[in-house]
Formats: sequence, C-alpha cells, structure tokens
Amino acid sequence: MAIGKLMQHQLEEILSAGAALELSAKGRMPSQLIDLAKCAKRGGSHLTLTDAGEILHHLLLEIARDGQGHVTLKD
Repeated sequence: MAIGKLMQHQLEEILSAGAALELSAKGRMPSQLIDLAKCAKRGGSHLTLTDAGEILHHLLLEIARDGQGHVTLKD
C-alpha cells in the first residue's frame, strides 16, 4: 500500500513517532493538513506537502504556524 493511501490517523501516528513524510495535499481537507503539521511538530519530524500551490494563502499560513519549522510546502 502506498503511504499516501494510509488513513489520516495512521499518517498522524507515523509523524508523531518521528518519521518524515512527503504527501500530496490534493484531495485532503485543510483540517487534515493542519493536523498533520501539528503531528510533525509534536514528533520532531518533518512533513513535506506537494501540490500546495492550490491551498489558499490563509490556510498555508495556518499550516506553517502549526508546523513551526517542521513543514515544507511545494508547488
């Protein structure tokens, strides 16, 4: 199974455990992306979101604030 196909709670557990992930933002709710960013920060890991160019500016800021240096946004 592709990592990107895992359920939300599974991705959150992986990030919280300290693993770095690169995921597409396509098809994910903003609240899911924000929760993933929080888990990356909590676990001291790193989340890279690809296809982030489609996310509204204020949501990008919220993801960045919640991830506090643990998130990379790619177009």
